[in-house]
Amino acid sequence: MRVRGLRRTALAALCVLIAVAAVASACTGSAKTNRTTDPTPSWATPSVSPYLTGRKADISYGPSSSQKMDICYPPTRSESTGAFLFIHGGSWASGDKRDFASLCGVVARLGYVGATMNYRMFGELATYADMLADIDLALATYSDTAREDGWPLSKVALMGASAGGYLALMYAFTRRPAMPVGFVVALSAPTDFTDPAFAGSADSATYDQLSTLLGVDLSKDSMDERKAALTSASPAFRVPPGAPPTILAHGAKDSVVPYSNAVHMATQLALAGATYDLLTYPSSDHNLADDPDVSNRFLTLVLAYAARYLT
Repeated sequence: MRVRGLRRTALAALCVLIAVAAVASACTGSAKTNRTTDPTPSWATPSVSPYLTGRKADISYGPSSSQKMDICYPPTRSESTGAFLFIHGGSWASGDKRDFASLCGVVARLGYVGATMNYRMFGELATYADMLADIDLALATYSDTAREDGWPLSKVALMGASAGGYLALMYAFTRRPAMPVGFVVALSAPTDFTDPAFAGSADSATYDQLSTLLGVDLSKDSMDERKAALTSASPAFRVPPGAPPTILAHGAKDSVVPYSNAVHMATQLALAGATYDLLTYPSSDHNLADDPDVSNRFLTLVLAYAARYLT
């Protein structure tokens, strides 16, 4: 009862915190960032640091220097605790676990254990299969470390931005997780590499990225030839029976990942009978920075999913 009361009390304060952070970001003009970066949404890095009882940084979960994670612990213990794992964006080539550091602390303040991870990227010639294997290792280390520290984890929510959202979806749909996945959250995530709108806006850099991600040579002329590989690597085509509840958040004006990707992903979830919500940011580009009212509704929805699916 004490933990539940803490979550209820903190919810109102958290919503205010995120609203202020989102409005402040929108006023700075950062929303004009488009194709040159793959940013984590502004609300994921509020300026106010929450109180925590414990934080472990740079926990190694594999031999590579990039295979590290941070864990944030809540102020109140419970016999079994729901968890979040945050996966940063950056076009599978950049970004860092620190991108979600503040949000990791926020969910810990609400009584959940939080973790944010780095993973092998294009600099190490990692494919999406390698990145999914890293999530396997990270979840196993996360579960073991938390248990050793007195926090047995019951279920985990996977949450990622853009490239990280893609990995969260692919992992939830295609792998046997080290701990049960309660739900998935994907922001501005690519979900269908065969989408004509995606192919229509692709340039040579995009094809280079896809070649590395899939581990096959891709060009504009070979897209039809490689359709099977593109389909296999697209979350929209990998939704299994019994898929975990899913939240999609996408900007209608996204110039990096077409909004049609989110629509197709939602359609496939509906056809599979999965529980899902698609939140559209009508005025936002890839970084979801121009619709603070939707950001607030998004956070409320995430916390509602957590209360229902992480218990």
